[in-house]
Amino acid sequence: MSHKQSFQCPSDLSDDNIIDHYQKIAQNERNIFMKKLHTFFTKDKYFPNSEIETHEREIKIYQEFKYFEKTHRDWFYYHLEDGFPTFYSILGVNKHVDMKRLDENYIFKRQNSYLPLEIIEEAYKTIKKVELRKNYNRFLKMLQNYYPLLEEEEKIEINKKHSEWQYFERAKTMLSLIVERHQNWEVLYLIGLNLFTIAKLTPEFNYSDIITLHKKYLKSRAKYAKIQVLITKLFLNPFVFKEYKIFLSLFPLNFLDDEKNRVIAKLQRHWSKFNFTINDFGEVLLSDESLREKLVNYQSIIIKNNNWIEYLPPHKNTFYNILNIDINNLNSINEMESNIKSSEFRELLFKKYKIAEKTSETNLAYSVLKNPQTRTDYDWLLKNNLIFMKFLFLIQIEYLDSMYLNKIIKEQQNIEDILIQDKFLRF
Repeated sequence: MSHKQSFQCPSDLSDDNIIDHYQKIAQNERNIFMKKLHTFFTKDKYFPNSEIETHEREIKIYQEFKYFEKTHRDWFYYHLEDGFPTFYSILGVNKHVDMKRLDENYIFKRQNSYLPLEIIEEAYKTIKKVELRKNYNRFLKMLQNYYPLLEEEEKIEINKKHSEWQYFERAKTMLSLIVERHQNWEVLYLIGLNLFTIAKLTPEFNYSDIITLHKKYLKSRAKYAKIQVLITKLFLNPFVFKEYKIFLSLFPLNFLDDEKNRVIAKLQRHWSKFNFTINDFGEVLLSDESLREKLVNYQSIIIKNNNWIEYLPPHKNTFYNILNIDINNLNSINEMESNIKSSEFRELLFKKYKIAEKTSETNLAYSVLKNPQTRTDYDWLLKNNLIFMKFLFLIQIEYLDSMYLNKIIKEQQNIEDILIQDKFLRF
């Protein structure tokens, strides 16, 4: 998501210039977004409506009806019984679409549609094959003539179903494009991190309100002010602010069940109990990198090295401590990774191991740290283990006994203590 690079707030600009700066960015991003939306979702101009009048004789209409009822009964079922949009609208194309565009939209719709997969497959197969497409176009013409002959109650029912499918399909398309740009928003919401709630924003805020709040957090020494600065900086782009409003209006109500929303609402009210840090937000939660991919990587390393768990946060002991290596002298994890690769560190490591008592712990610590690949994996876990343990815990919270959540909320137990005890995190 390279657009995030533009979110640096120019400190030397006035409020008016800041607004102008971000509105230009937002307008460009909005234009790109709307172009993609119109690529994959179009109004259904081929579906009949109440304003249509037939100019064909009824006997001819019914002859055509009988023909298609016999040869393509499923087309009637899809459109007149289920109210599905026409195949062109389902795939977001028109009657003159070229094959390249058709294939691209089909691939997108297979992954990002509210509609059943079988209707997408049928639509694609029908439009892809020249003869089938010609026959379907003839069917649509017949449908236009047949529709005015229906009873009003039938029309109302068909239109209601059709409108609902169109609404949810547009919502799903918009949501897919938003999540494509901000791939971690879904995951953050599912673990109870509502960015508006954390930054104390509401959908009713205007742009000057966001700027004012951002400046307030910049000056604040409150516990979570630095996290709130990161979030309000994200929303200095007004189009991103609008995207998040749309995301919140669509995702919980249309794509999560009541029980899931109930658990998430409880987590959102008590998000601060999980002790997320500014580094958690800055380097992981709000980063451009996919949280899901990072979680897969995390699980892969842990599964292969299950005996490392006792030597990772929230446990206090580490392989460096076991060998009496003070990583604080290396200033930072990043600098440590650089120094580790040097001969100087290898000499230090061997020296510490040579004078250490040879136990299973020291042997394990030495074997991990002397190997560049396992050392790199271990260092990554040192930096990220705690946040991903919280992450896993929160993803699975609805499947666990409610006492876990209640303990944290009532401050009867620290989240880190619960994570140490939980066997489910040991894969």
